[in-house]
Amino acid sequence: MNDRFVYIYGKHAVVEALRLRPEVVGTVFLRDDVQREVDPVLLEMVRKVRTFTGDNVPVGIDKNAVHQGCIAQIDRGKLISSYTQFMQQMIVTEDTCVAVLAEVQDPHNVGAVIRSAAAFGVQAVLLPKHRQAGITGTVIKVSSGMAFALPLVEVGNVNRTLEDLKKVGFFVYGLDGSGKTLLNAEQFTKPTVFVLGNEADGLRAKTKEHCDLLLRIPMHQRCESLNASASAATVFYQWSIQHPRALQ
Repeated sequence: MNDRFVYIYGKHAVVEALRLRPEVVGTVFLRDDVQREVDPVLLEMVRKVRTFTGDNVPVGIDKNAVHQGCIAQIDRGKLISSYTQFMQQMIVTEDTCVAVLAEVQDPHNVGAVIRSAAAFGVQAVLLPKHRQAGITGTVIKVSSGMAFALPLVEVGNVNRTLEDLKKVGFFVYGLDGSGKTLLNAEQFTKPTVFVLGNEADGLRAKTKEHCDLLLRIPMHQRCESLNASASAATVFYQWSIQHPRALQ
């Protein structure tokens, strides 16, 4: 997450950024024919609009990207929330749930987790600064614009973050294939944290120690496991069934 700016591609992603988080949008590049298809009210929300035609794609942009003639520069520094500010402003209730990614490496998984979190009422996604796929154009595109719909919070250390969350009343669940507690048998009665580990190695041993309980998703014996984003979607959905107010 070192580079401050990232480009997003395609009309849907750009419109969602303008609609939900206009303050994070810098320059928008529109091909002439596309300008007529974009809501003029949304165009007024950006500071600067430039046009390009044909292959005249701005410097620094992937020329092979499927951009549909519509590209926006996103200020990642504004998109990603401060951990300190997030903790200070967070209101914790029994319907509060946050997801913590612990070294998830695939940008497609990160984007899909963010989309599922938004769909099932999870309030925020926390991502470590190191050894973790950052917020890129791919992540935002896979999230279908939901990266702009809920706080994305950068944290320095996952284990310390889990301890901080416990202090303000959260119960921490680690998603782990060897967990003794089945997902469908658990009652989520407290503010909830779900921790997702690395695609290949799962949760680190030390991170497991900081979890209050390890959850396992019941599945047919012919399938060894689900990928990170599928596991997240399954768990978020199960939690939302018990917390319908989170969907409102």
